[in-house]
Amino acid sequence: MKKEKLVSVIIVTRDRKKDLLECLNSYVKSSYKNIEIIVIDNASRPPVLTWLPKKFKNVNLITRDTNVGAAEGRNIGIENAKGEYLIFTDDDAYAGRDMVKNLIDVFAKQKKAGIVQPLIYDKNKKNFLQGAGHDVNLLTGRIRAWGVQEKDMGQYDGIREVPLCGCVWMVKRNVIEKIGNYDEDYFIPYEDSDFSMRAREAGFKLYCYSKAKSWHQGIKKTFVHPRIEWLGITSKERAFRVAKNKMIFMRKHSPFPQNIFFFLIMLPAYILVHSAIIISSGRFDVLWQYFLGILSGILYILFYPFFGLRKVYKDIDKKLTSSKLFLMAWTEPIGWLINKNAKTILDVGCGEGLPMRFIKIRMKPKHTVGVDLFEPYIEESRKKKIHNEYVLSDIRKLPFKNKSFDVVISLQVLEHLTKKEAWSVLEKMEKIAKKQVIVATPVGEMYHPAVDSNPLQMHQSDFQAKDFEDRGYKTLQFGRKSLFGEEGIVHKVKNDFLRKLIYFVNILLTPFFYAIPSINDYHIYAVKDLTK
Repeated sequence: MKKEKLVSVIIVTRDRKKDLLECLNSYVKSSYKNIEIIVIDNASRPPVLTWLPKKFKNVNLITRDTNVGAAEGRNIGIENAKGEYLIFTDDDAYAGRDMVKNLIDVFAKQKKAGIVQPLIYDKNKKNFLQGAGHDVNLLTGRIRAWGVQEKDMGQYDGIREVPLCGCVWMVKRNVIEKIGNYDEDYFIPYEDSDFSMRAREAGFKLYCYSKAKSWHQGIKKTFVHPRIEWLGITSKERAFRVAKNKMIFMRKHSPFPQNIFFFLIMLPAYILVHSAIIISSGRFDVLWQYFLGILSGILYILFYPFFGLRKVYKDIDKKLTSSKLFLMAWTEPIGWLINKNAKTILDVGCGEGLPMRFIKIRMKPKHTVGVDLFEPYIEESRKKKIHNEYVLSDIRKLPFKNKSFDVVISLQVLEHLTKKEAWSVLEKMEKIAKKQVIVATPVGEMYHPAVDSNPLQMHQSDFQAKDFEDRGYKTLQFGRKSLFGEEGIVHKVKNDFLRKLIYFVNILLTPFFYAIPSINDYHIYAVKDLTK
């Protein structure tokens, strides 16, 4: 009896316990038995490892602490796969009992086959289709998908050649050897369309086979608006990717002069129509991410063709995907005040680590340590891997040697101590630092409640700029209490959009805060240079 060839099933998953179990069960019950299953846990919370049933002990589970996206996740699967054939499947799709066997049969019959997909049905309406292959018009950028919400009446029976495959598909190993892995610039979506297009351009045939069947989750519950979901946008983050990735795909695959028509005529039309639809839904947070995606796509077109600029593009793109943090990092004084040559930084009273996130966008220190007495904040910061090391300690008893860090910072911390304790901590910080000490406190008295069930949040003292200037510090006052103080406008406004608008206005006002110091009355930043 001829031995079955090994098939590697690669599943990238995130926060879909029920769907993943259904998917795994379908491959365990497959009539084709020579299967290895590789699951890439894409930063699920809780991790898949903590709840995966013992019956799946043979599953090769690979855990990632950060969301690496579908493209990179599948590449991780490829690196660990041993099969001659590889199946890539969405985690919310399950396979028919004979799906694997029937897909293998196509490769036996069609010698030029490189990728084969099953007919995809709707989980909730079993006789209705979700997909039977798709295509992207290289003039207009429009996606055409066959079979969407059509009742299966045999219209797609047999083996059909298709332009592109998606959702669930089997790939022959030599396709990957010839065209390479998934393009990680996509993250998600369009990564499968790009892979299919490259396979077709390399001379391989793509097919859909009706006897191979899979069922995929239909309409998913999202927190956006039905009109936005019609655009394929199911979250703020996906708005960024949908806008950007269409541009990447067309840049890579649309030939001249079709690409000129797309970028000069169709793309502006898409932006106008999509923006109008998003605005009509009232989701300005989604609109912001959509515009950032367009900006990232434009930068890709301008930078990526030039090898030396690819790193520049990737750095900018990474920052745009966390745009709010990126903007805050460039407007917050800490990023401008800190010594850019610092290799080691001690963060006294680090909390959940936001100041250090600002710093790391602007520079790359070799080693940072966070100190805090409130353990939940330490754990939250540790999950995000903000610092290299953490110390759970009372900051009044800093356990560090003299001159052991280049820079020591303490932002919005000293006011939580008595005045006597605050000056004692500051003196210790000055001994620990080699190059610079930076502290920040509110200007004058400011009430602060015990948020997050943390009694250490209460304020016990207040400071003026002169208090630090008398101790040899240079000071900078920054921000307006009328905007963000406890009695500020942002705390009185209940509408989420208006609150975001206030934050945006604050960013626009940043140049004035720096240019006209006399208008600032919110925070004091005090800096001492120890190298002079």
